[in-house]
Amino acid sequence: MIITAHRVRRRLEAAAPLVVLALLWALFFWRILTPAPADRLTFQQGDFTLQFLAYRQLAYRQFAAGRFPVIEECLYSGYPFQADPQSQVLYPPVLAAMLIGRALGWTEYPLRALEWEVMLHVLLAAVGMYGFLRIAGNPSGKPRLHRLAALVGAVAYGFGGFMTGYAMLQTAILQTAAWLPMILLALRWLATRQRWLPAAALLAVLVFMAFTAGHPQTLLFIAYTGAAAFVFWLWQARRSERCQTLLTQGLARGGIAALFAVGLSAAQLIPTLSFMLASTRASLTFEQAGRGFALHDIALLALTGVTNVWQPIYVGIAALALAGIAITVAARAPGKRSDVWLWVAVGLGALVLGFGMNAFGFDVAYLLAPGYRQFQAQERHAVIVAFALSALAAYGADALLRPLRPRARLGLWRATRGLGLWGAIAFSGLIALLIAQRLAGEPTQATLSTVADKFALIVLGLLGTAALFAWRARLGAMPRRLWGAVLLGLVIFDVFSANRYTATQPMADPFPPHPLIAPIKPTQRPNGYSRVYNHFGLPLNGACIAGLNEVGGGSPIVLRAYKAFLDNAPEEVMVKLLNARHAVTWRGAMETPEGVMIPWFLLARDTFEGKEASTYRLDWEPQTFNGAWIPRRITGAPSEAAMYARMRAPDFDPFGEAVIVHMPEDRVPRGANGSAAVEGKSPGYIKVAVNADAPTLLVVSQAYHWNWVALINGREAPTIAVNGALLGAPIPAGAFSVEFSYRPLDLYIGTAISATTAVVMALSLAIHRLSGRQTGGATRLSGGRDGVNGER
Repeated sequence: MIITAHRVRRRLEAAAPLVVLALLWALFFWRILTPAPADRLTFQQGDFTLQFLAYRQLAYRQFAAGRFPVIEECLYSGYPFQADPQSQVLYPPVLAAMLIGRALGWTEYPLRALEWEVMLHVLLAAVGMYGFLRIAGNPSGKPRLHRLAALVGAVAYGFGGFMTGYAMLQTAILQTAAWLPMILLALRWLATRQRWLPAAALLAVLVFMAFTAGHPQTLLFIAYTGAAAFVFWLWQARRSERCQTLLTQGLARGGIAALFAVGLSAAQLIPTLSFMLASTRASLTFEQAGRGFALHDIALLALTGVTNVWQPIYVGIAALALAGIAITVAARAPGKRSDVWLWVAVGLGALVLGFGMNAFGFDVAYLLAPGYRQFQAQERHAVIVAFALSALAAYGADALLRPLRPRARLGLWRATRGLGLWGAIAFSGLIALLIAQRLAGEPTQATLSTVADKFALIVLGLLGTAALFAWRARLGAMPRRLWGAVLLGLVIFDVFSANRYTATQPMADPFPPHPLIAPIKPTQRPNGYSRVYNHFGLPLNGACIAGLNEVGGGSPIVLRAYKAFLDNAPEEVMVKLLNARHAVTWRGAMETPEGVMIPWFLLARDTFEGKEASTYRLDWEPQTFNGAWIPRRITGAPSEAAMYARMRAPDFDPFGEAVIVHMPEDRVPRGANGSAAVEGKSPGYIKVAVNADAPTLLVVSQAYHWNWVALINGREAPTIAVNGALLGAPIPAGAFSVEFSYRPLDLYIGTAISATTAVVMALSLAIHRLSGRQTGGATRLSGGRDGVNGER
């Protein structure tokens, strides 16, 4: 193929916006990227380090040891780690980072690697948004937006308040939201192209990426948004056809794409679904699920950092004004900018749902929409609001980059006067704030100074946008690209000024040595193990990061049965059954709420979150206990309430009696005399030496999960939950070893389904491509309005 100068120029023009986005990305994060210690920043510590960096390090330890992290022993007395979506261990970028780390010889997963994960996903979001706006365009005569207009939308979404605020500290939210524009692009192709099977396969791959990225709630919002957009685009492309044909097309295309997506995601979907259904998130009350934005948070559209620490729906004053232009143009030219009404409806709907129970609307979703009973924090709908506003801003910029008719110029002049008036009012308010600051007392001065700084950004945005609109209305023969470049510069100035330091802090050690952890020494003998009871004295996952096993952990999702055990079992019983030999607590002694004093010895005293905390060694008997026992008495209970009532009885012996709930009396094992001791333990494996004088029950100080299986005398045996949440297995009489193995059957089944789906997709695409070569034909619907009518 001959490469002409014209072809080269077109390719350079096509690549230039991507280069611009890459340069803007580097400029936005330069203080994270810089090697200069004096200028270096990092992302705010908290969940970013205590959960997500901690999870990366825990997973990497197992990868480095040659194991896949299906279970994590140091959390919650044995936690189904891979099934928790926020572990992200099946997410391809995380897997790639783990493999790179092993190749480079990392001793642990570094903070720098997680920073790069976050920053690259912000770039991915911006590039994806540009691609969606530039390629998908709108259904009018010219489907592609102007490059500068698409860049406006990409900057507003990629560097707006949502992607560069709270979401950066919750990597699962950020990394899921980064795939939203590309998922919508694939959905548009699925709805409008005649040969749609490649779009269905692409959509499945993108959904797999978004699902394994680890935030099902964000993916739920994306799914509802995508479903609405798909139906709209399908109707738009085939509006001349009968309703029955439209329904058939939608069911066929959407159904096959959904099957591909679910099948490809099954390796994560099946373990996560089984975990969620047995977790504390199986169903939330309306009060729990309905938390969202306060009504006054609507001010976050324009005012940053005052009503809320975060500004997730802030895309900039200029972008907001451009969104208004898009709506005005669509209202004056019905049918030409119909995508505008799609994003207006989607954005308003997400904003209403984002208020949660503070506004009517979420009630309907809670009652009728699948998934809304499983998630809380409805303000996370902000991702859809931010996307809709960014898309509308791009449409508004595109309208102003087209030739303007006299009526449009007149309308723009009116918009200019309105923005100028509001800018003058805002400037007057700023002056009033500064005067009030000078007259106020010292504590109030700092608050007013902060408000004034934020208010000044509104003034600059309003007056700058007004000046640009006035310039555009009088542009005359001056190149529109120059005006568009200045407009893009104003949007960049706006969002960069508001957002570049929202989620950063000075560089610091994410896991500094902790004086309350330092004195805890492993008390286990060979082949034994013990745990730390963190009772509000250590950071989340703090003991786990230090190489110690914890009774609890830092995940927001926990198995319901285990959480009920921690909440309802008497504390002096719980610490024994979970072999907790140390406690780090705010309490001055180890007296339980029931008034029982657990024997303790003070090891250290320091402060945690401003309160005094202490580390105690727990000296309860028997001190030789190392994690397994045979109860002399086994009791059946008709309900969990009855089981915990028995465990609270004064005569209950944690190691002499076991309670099993919801089991027929004739199937409850009988107690026996015997002994048990853990011979060996590693993640997902426990070997116990037992000796019993009759068939009975073996109990292990390990959280129960249905994936555990027991191997007894060469034969597999089922496991059962003991005392509500502990691992047990019926055993015969005699002396032998019992081997417990964590066998993630849900992961195996899901992986088999994912692999089969991938093969079916590959074969389908091969057949589809072969048939396309034989028949030729158009790639788009002949009756659609999605064809290219020229470059802009």
